[in-house]
Amino acid sequence: MSMPLADALAQVDLEAGRVYHCEVKGRKVEVRVLEEVPASMLPAPLVESDIMLDPWVEFPLPLGTFKVMAKLGTLPPDVPGIPAEEEPA
Repeated sequence: MSMPLADALAQVDLEAGRVYHCEVKGRKVEVRVLEEVPASMLPAPLVESDIMLDPWVEFPLPLGTFKVMAKLGTLPPDVPGIPAEEEPA
């Protein structure tokens, strides 16, 4: 059973400003606990002018309706099989 890293770290009492080292499955792991989140790690701010609430395309209104009448017919003939010696390479 695998556990997400955030869930595993939530169970540990981490102190701000400290760096923790351990080895997991033969790989060295380093966890730094930041006192404040640097601006480079924060998500980009939402710019309200980027939100498009207005439609960007206008579709023409339909001119009218029409009916399509289906007629019974026959199916086209079956396509014959191609013998193995005539198949393209």
